[in-house]
Amino acid sequence: MSAFTSVCSGGGAPSDGSILDAEGGVQCSVLRDRDGVMPRSTPVKWLVSALCCSALAASASELDRLTFITEEYPPYNFARDGALQGFSVSVLQAMLEADGSAKDISQVRIWPWARGYETALVEPNTVLFSTTRTRAREDLFHWVGPLARDRVTLLARRDSGIEIDSIDALNASDYRVVVIREDIGAQVLKESGVSADRLRPAINNSSALSMLHAGRVELWAYGEDVAYWLMDEQGLDPAEFESIYTLSEAYLYFALHRHTDEALVGHMQAVLDQLRADGTIEAVQ
Repeated sequence: MSAFTSVCSGGGAPSDGSILDAEGGVQCSVLRDRDGVMPRSTPVKWLVSALCCSALAASASELDRLTFITEEYPPYNFARDGALQGFSVSVLQAMLEADGSAKDISQVRIWPWARGYETALVEPNTVLFSTTRTRAREDLFHWVGPLARDRVTLLARRDSGIEIDSIDALNASDYRVVVIREDIGAQVLKESGVSADRLRPAINNSSALSMLHAGRVELWAYGEDVAYWLMDEQGLDPAEFESIYTLSEAYLYFALHRHTDEALVGHMQAVLDQLRADGTIEAVQ
């Protein structure tokens, strides 16, 4: 009786009839006898062996190489009851599933914006979302998207009667503006020449809203949709506030560290494009 072998082992160079996984770390030898002949009398055993090898040799998802970071920026990305939610989160989940990734949303890091932004600038293979794509940021990151359109405005209490029609008018006033460090609102104001001593930093968007509501500042530079979403969530009447001046209108993206492999960036964009083409993105909106 012939003795047949089917070997699945870690490491080593492939021998005849063997398969290596995507990392070259798992070797599966197809069932053969001592003479190197594949048995015809044991189709079930051969099939089991072949399936084993196929599974081990399957390519790992390219997206597994990435570390994802986000912040509280509802309705795009936010945590409630211990779970990460929002449109951009749903898009990422769909991308991970479509690419066969071993990652899931529970592995996304939820950090304050400034910390996440600075990390994405210095740590390879990090991805920050949802990030507004601007000229000033263009060369700092690779970009995958777009995800959604975002309008950043100056918000005021409606009863303040404040009117601003230009950055010059803002500079000529003595209004205090609450911002979040490294947020798009803060960056646009600084790029427009607004004096730093006019800006009042807040640790997060909830704190910024509280400062505006309490009259500790006259204006808040932030994403309009997010600001009104927070007002509703915190039990404030959105009618008590108004957007008085638009600072920017741009799209939100996944921002990847600039030294991330361009082939990986292209792969991530291709996964997103396919989900948009097959209707998945529209379905999660």
